[in-house]
Amino acid sequence: MPNVSKIVIALLAGIVPLALPAATGAPLVVSTPDQLALAPDVAVGPKGEVAVLWLAKGDPDSATEKAAAAERAQSGHSHLSSMNLYVAVSDDGGTSFGPPVRVNPESDAVWGFAVSRPRVAFGPKGTLHVAYPANEHNQNIDKPVLTAHYTRSTDGGKTFEAARRLSTLTDSDMSQVIHGGFASVAAFGTLGVAPNGDVYLAWIDTRLMKAPTDNATVFGIVSRDDGRTFTQDAVETDSNVCPCCQVTLAFDSKSRPYLGSRIVTADNVRMSSVAHADGRGGKFGTRVSTGGTPWHINGCPLKPTVLAVRGSTVYTAAHNGAETPPGVMLATSRDGGASFSTPLAAHPGAQVSDAPALSLVAGDRAMIAWHAKTDGPRRIYYRTLDAAGAPIGAPVALASGEGTAQNPALATRPDGRAQLAWQQDDRIYTLAIDPAKP
Repeated sequence: MPNVSKIVIALLAGIVPLALPAATGAPLVVSTPDQLALAPDVAVGPKGEVAVLWLAKGDPDSATEKAAAAERAQSGHSHLSSMNLYVAVSDDGGTSFGPPVRVNPESDAVWGFAVSRPRVAFGPKGTLHVAYPANEHNQNIDKPVLTAHYTRSTDGGKTFEAARRLSTLTDSDMSQVIHGGFASVAAFGTLGVAPNGDVYLAWIDTRLMKAPTDNATVFGIVSRDDGRTFTQDAVETDSNVCPCCQVTLAFDSKSRPYLGSRIVTADNVRMSSVAHADGRGGKFGTRVSTGGTPWHINGCPLKPTVLAVRGSTVYTAAHNGAETPPGVMLATSRDGGASFSTPLAAHPGAQVSDAPALSLVAGDRAMIAWHAKTDGPRRIYYRTLDAAGAPIGAPVALASGEGTAQNPALATRPDGRAQLAWQQDDRIYTLAIDPAKP
């Protein structure tokens, strides 16, 4: 496969240039022209390595894709997916990237959408960890299921270990209730590595559901030896969890995990929430609402609550469809998640804003990125937040040509900037962006 830097030159020669602030440098295309790529994630390693992960649409003639096409033709959408997963790694801080490497084996089709994207994270020793939901078939009940899979690379993303299923395969059968006919689901999950190297996975799990009106539960698992072995998966929260809003993880400097999820109330309010655990094996505590206008919706909004933690400050961002206009709202806790400030709109002038990502940057600040519609196609925007969570300056538009730009991901860099990855039409791009000056 040719070097990605050469592919970048060829692609950029045939499309509208991406006009970017000079301080950010030039963007790089990390996916290949033959891929229909989507839903990126990004991680930065201890030596400044950059890994970009993305989904690529699989074989259109596969049985799953044919079933998905039939479902879309009938109802306008589908809950079926059969994807492949790729990663490209830079050893020079994002200046250039090696060729994409396929992460999932041939026998392991990834169930993936932008609303349930796979996750990637570096450990402090440079191990590259990846988590994704996979399509499987439960032979005991002869039904399709979704399970949580994990793999890792100890050679900088050149090769990956055989993927492991980390969620327990049960004979629970909710196929008459779950969209797509799945008997059980362990998906909409996340992955995070604590400063001490502990590897956490968490996902939405349906195995405890008994009736159509039940909601899901967050299950989790931990490795304390860099991904070699994991604990038994176990319940991490109470069961009133929105069953298809992807959960998120962040950590404080003491390696205590924080969980972002949505609570479902008795009157169908889907509110963003934060909980934290002690980092020593205990469950997550009380989930605290981040506030905002109550969003009553009798169904899944498919929206995550993203987090970043520094000391006792917890930054959060989440889409709220009940706001006017509907969009990404920012809320900050200065007491470790016990309470949150009144939410602020990330992009007051947008028709709609969505898909937020957060990362810490230099100077006790954070950065947020999202996609929004103003007067044209979706575009990526970003802002810097101060130590108290207040925005510094106006939203900055990432000038990205005529195509649709969406689904941003952010990661903290050692140089105090943030690494941004995003989807531009059917390609995945990345570059480093500078925080605003205080």
